[in-house]
Amino acid sequence: MRRLSLDIAVRYGAVGVANTLIGYMIIVSALWLGAGDYLANALGYGLGLWIAYLLHRRWTFRVSHKRSLAEVIRFYVSAAISYAANIGFLTFARSLGYVDHPLAQLAAMGVYSLTFLIIVNLWVFTHPDKPAGEQP
Repeated sequence: MRRLSLDIAVRYGAVGVANTLIGYMIIVSALWLGAGDYLANALGYGLGLWIAYLLHRRWTFRVSHKRSLAEVIRFYVSAAISYAANIGFLTFARSLGYVDHPLAQLAAMGVYSLTFLIIVNLWVFTHPDKPAGEQP
């Protein structure tokens, strides 16, 4: 199992900052256009997921083995779990009165990011030279 190192965390953060800025701009724009919390949130995450996969695979985790369908599926499952954590937090924020609020969206994005880093590091890109399940 790969340990979460400082260099991985820094690269993850750099990719995450780029994705977060783009996603947040999409979310805020969608809110401004009247999309509402859930649709705006889905648009922000949905549009950047494939780019995130490619950047994290190549640069963050420096995976050199051939891409596999199983790896892609693990990545998307990880994103779905992280997105569920995001929506859970957003729902909690709404229950506190933060309905259609950009800061609630920003905090929910943080929940997603931390959850995703942990899962992707432990399960998706587990070894730089071999797919998960084929550890030395």
